[in-house]
Amino acid sequence: MTTKPLPELPVTAVLPALGEALARRSSAVLVAPPGAGKTTLVPLALLDAPWRGQGRIVLLEPRRLAARAA
Repeated sequence: MTTKPLPELPVTAVLPALGEALARRSSAVLVAPPGAGKTTLVPLALLDAPWRGQGRIVLLEPRRLAARAA
C-alpha cells in the first residue's frame, strides 16, 4: 500500500514536538486556530507512532454550536 504524503498545514511544524510529548505522557492538548490542521492532519500523523501500539487516538472537537448550547 502506498502512503500519500501528509499535506503541509500550520500544525505540521509542531507534529514532532507533539509526538515527543505523547511518547512521554499519555495525553496532550493542542490548541490552534480553525483551519490549522488539527482534525485533518494530527490523527493521520499519529497513526503510525511507535508508542501508540494498539492504543486509541481520542480526538475531542468542541464545536462552536455545541459550545454555545452548553
